[in-house]
Amino acid sequence: MMACAALAACASAGPAGNPVERKLTWFSYLNGDDLRVACAQDGPDRFRMVFNADYNEHVRTYDVTGDPDGGASVAARVIKAPDLARVDLADPVGAWKGDEAQTRLSPTQYAMLVIRLYESGAFQMLPERLRLPSNSFYWLVSGCRDGQWFFTAYPYPSDRFADIRFAEPLGAMDPTGVAPPRLPSPADAPRSLPPGSRQQDGGVFFEIEVSGKGLVGPHLTLGPWPFAGWFTPRNP
Repeated sequence: MMACAALAACASAGPAGNPVERKLTWFSYLNGDDLRVACAQDGPDRFRMVFNADYNEHVRTYDVTGDPDGGASVAARVIKAPDLARVDLADPVGAWKGDEAQTRLSPTQYAMLVIRLYESGAFQMLPERLRLPSNSFYWLVSGCRDGQWFFTAYPYPSDRFADIRFAEPLGAMDPTGVAPPRLPSPADAPRSLPPGSRQQDGGVFFEIEVSGKGLVGPHLTLGPWPFAGWFTPRNP
């Protein structure tokens, strides 16, 4: 916990490819701190969509920035559990970097994405606080639209998740070529941290609490968040 406090100044400046930097700034990234600071009436619209499908197994991120011509650029990253049998000694952290790619959206494609976000309630205030364990499945969506900051969440399973309209067009324009994971059945979907996760070996376990304003609690590190979990390193 002292180490976590010492890292509390680590703010995200966007999606990090370096896995060490990503862990130190992950909660700040989820909270959209960099987007929030830059949000202004005369600035471009910027959206961030993060799909957590068990943090230790599969995470997808999309950073969308509107262009003056009406289109947008998309930076996408997929972070999966690394295959340690394929670690390259010339790039020892490469297995943890994830797959990343960029693409551009035409004005029509971008307008459709914004419509789907609107239909999904992304620009409305989150109706309640939510606690989201790292081993669960959820979308976090945040950004700046017309100079106004927004933040929302879609836990699985829930009516909010079932009403998502942006996932399909986002998947159709995904430049990474990495297939999304299959959702577990609602009955099998994790809703809390695994029992005994403090002692478990095999990854990172934490829980975040979110409201319509973002992550709840003191932050900037590992982000505005009440650190309700712990880090357990993987064995090589």
